Amino acid sequence: MSIHIQLERFEGPLGLLLFLIKKEEMDIFDINIHQITKQYLAYVKAMKQLDLELAGEFVSMAATLIHIKSRMLLPQYDENGEEVEVEDPRKELVQKLLEYQKFQEVSAKLNERPLLGRETFKRGFKEDIEAAEEGEIIVEENPLFSLIKAYRMSLKRMQKNVHRVATAMQSIASRILEIKDKIIVGQQVRFSEIVEKEKEEQQKLVTFLTLLELGKLGFVSLFQNETFGEIYIEGRKPIEGDVVERVEDYETSPEETAAAIMQKAEGLTIPASVFDTDEEDEPGEDMASDDEILAEEQRLEIASVPEESQPVREPEVGQE
Repeated sequence: MSIHIQLERFEGPLGLLLFLIKKEEMDIFDINIHQITKQYLAYVKAMKQLDLELAGEFVSMAATLIHIKSRMLLPQYDENGEEVEVEDPRKELVQKLLEYQKFQEVSAKLNERPLLGRETFKRGFKEDIEAAEEGEIIVEENPLFSLIKAYRMSLKRMQKNVHRVATAMQSIASRILEIKDKIIVGQQVRFSEIVEKEKEEQQKLVTFLTLLELGKLGFVSLFQNETFGEIYIEGRKPIEGDVVERVEDYETSPEETAAAIMQKAEGLTIPASVFDTDEEDEPGEDMASDDEILAEEQRLEIASVPEESQPVREPEVGQE
């Protein structure tokens, strides 16, 4: 009478090995290779209906078990002929078995969950829902105004909230280090040339404060041919030494900085158009008189140039 052994429960050789280890109640970290190999080969020989791909995996594992068994039986010697201890040849097999066992446990837990079509079933048809009765539609006499009002309200809701980040104001000392190479002794440079690459009005304001501070210390002279016109800067002496320690830093808010400008200029009023280098302002109807322009220029010179400085010279600038 022949014995038929079904191996359908095993998806591969590792599954068969785990089954044999549990059956013989062995410690997975201390496998009896001799006993396991014998039982494993018996199962392989008993297979009648073979799947070629599956059979190849089982035969390969049988060869691995025999190889491990031979390594455990034969001692290992070094070059001098002395027996040495080598790594347990079962270590790699044990790691594969542990990993396979972990996946089996996870698969079992997933299989315990309710499965659609096995433990749970969905409704095969949708329940008819009766349509609600429509009430009377009331139309206003002048619906156009209500429509316009609703449209305006929707536009307000659609407006994006823009978050503006307040940047820290640059110090006078650091700005001096940035522009000192543009100011050459005996040569004139326009204020618009110094701030041409600056897009923020706050940065232009810091540059203007820096030039006022350098003028107070006697490093530069400031000129202006006409009221609200271009400002020219002429270097009087090299900007070096302890000038950075001598300047007054304006680590304040824009409002306090604006007040500091007014105090520096001693009442001199300079509009924001001076800082705008993109467009030139057109003269308005209310023009200042010649006496007012002369007085304004004198106040600018007094505020910008120290007492020990030389008399102010008119800049020699050609037509732009």
